[in-house]
Amino acid sequence: MCSRWHGGGRVRSTTPAEDRYIVLSAKRNRRTTVQQVANQFLAASGKQISRKTVARRLRGGGLYARRPVVCVPLTRQHRTARLQWCREHHNWTDTGLGMRTILR
Repeated sequence: MCSRWHGGGRVRSTTPAEDRYIVLSAKRNRRTTVQQVANQFLAASGKQISRKTVARRLRGGGLYARRPVVCVPLTRQHRTARLQWCREHHNWTDTGLGMRTILR
């Protein structure tokens, strides 16, 4: 009979309760950096953890250090091409076939 041993990797530096504390402290103030969260964790628990560890725990909690981009900045060529397209297609109907210009 054979059984498999659990735990084939490195021991985690934080417990699940500490992971929840990290996510909660980041959610309390969404403007804090990962380094500030690590410093808060050090002050609260006395354990030093790296920024990468904090980032992984936040990612596990559904928090990401990303800001959505509103739009891509348009160049002058983009703007003129869009304006030209709009002027060419301003008579289109909802179906997009230009039936209004055909029926006139």
